[in-house]
Amino acid sequence: MKKKILYILSVILLLMFIIFSMINQQTNEFSRTFFYMGTVIDITVYDVKDDSILDEVSDVILKYDNMFSRHIKSSEISKLNETGELEVSAETKYLIEAAIKYSQLSNGYFDITINPIVELWSIGETTAKVPTEEDIILALDHVGYDKITIDDHTVTLNNTTIDLGGIAKGFIADEIADLLRENNIEKALINLGGNVYALGSSSSNQDWNIGIRTPSFDEPGVLLKLMLQDKSVVTSGVYERYLEVDNKIYHHIFDPFTGYPMDNELLSLTVISDQSIDGDALSTALFNLGLDEAFILSNQLGVEIIVVTRDNEVYIQSSLESKLELLDTTYKIKIKE
Repeated sequence: MKKKILYILSVILLLMFIIFSMINQQTNEFSRTFFYMGTVIDITVYDVKDDSILDEVSDVILKYDNMFSRHIKSSEISKLNETGELEVSAETKYLIEAAIKYSQLSNGYFDITINPIVELWSIGETTAKVPTEEDIILALDHVGYDKITIDDHTVTLNNTTIDLGGIAKGFIADEIADLLRENNIEKALINLGGNVYALGSSSSNQDWNIGIRTPSFDEPGVLLKLMLQDKSVVTSGVYERYLEVDNKIYHHIFDPFTGYPMDNELLSLTVISDQSIDGDALSTALFNLGLDEAFILSNQLGVEIIVVTRDNEVYIQSSLESKLELLDTTYKIKIKE
């Protein structure tokens, strides 16, 4: 009888072990999709027992969207744009100061006071239109990062308004990555509408494979595959949001000095960096600077870039050569230091 009981207990323990193992395997990976900040956000965490951390991730995104968005009337940015002066939170102050730093580094080719131009064109919205030359000239009078002053936590806008859309997603991605690390989550893929942060290594303890889109207005394809760990990948491309009028395409990356979409040889520019806030701001700044200046500044700052030009050439630093695989053979890789 005792042997029979021991046998039954051993079978039960074995079954419990199998069931526990199956549950553990099933709960090893959790994903959630959100629609915040006007874009689709996908977060996947690995080696976790449940998805409770994703509730906290959602709270972080909502917190900063409600703080930074110019489309939310109660946000700090909306109130600042409306009043011209506001005592802001530490996070908003930090983000505005970071934006000014990138404006200085890029000689004004990244500028959050581009907002009057952005609102004038409204590309990506139902009210999108090609403005008159006169309206553009008038709007340019309100553009210039030197119109922002900060005294302690009080931000003053001198005859301008701001848009943090070119830097906020990077900041939020970094905040999410920090939250996951604080909760001992070492593997995750954070995708904020194309701003990708690959935390740690992949679920198989290998490099993450991150696809970079072919910069086409037609059916999207994958241009190349990046293999990396613990890196942010941010791309700015002419195909992301655009307006087509009379068979002419006007994209959403504006030249702060002309008020028109930037007209240079680039189709897209990708920044690979340790911090996503750097990649977010720099992807726009370097795109606007053009091919040669983009590589000069990126090398000075110690970030890697991938630049795709209109003649189907993909320029990279030599340090990236072993970390990527070209998938679209209509393009050619070129090394540029």
